[in-house]
Amino acid sequence: MKVFRPLVLASVLFVGMCVTGCETSHTESDKPGWFGGNTHKETTVRENPVTGDTSVKHTETKTN
Repeated sequence: MKVFRPLVLASVLFVGMCVTGCETSHTESDKPGWFGGNTHKETTVRENPVTGDTSVKHTETKTN
């Protein structure tokens, strides 16, 4: 039983880190266009420190 408790605790902590371990940053910007209109940019970056995976989502919307 003494060996079983640390193994269970380590596995619970590892699973918790995998579930909540992702770091997310989000930026937005609005800039006026040269001939009127507006440009809206959004960038979202997600990084998983456990696996080292990084995903980037970038959107740009232009209005007249």
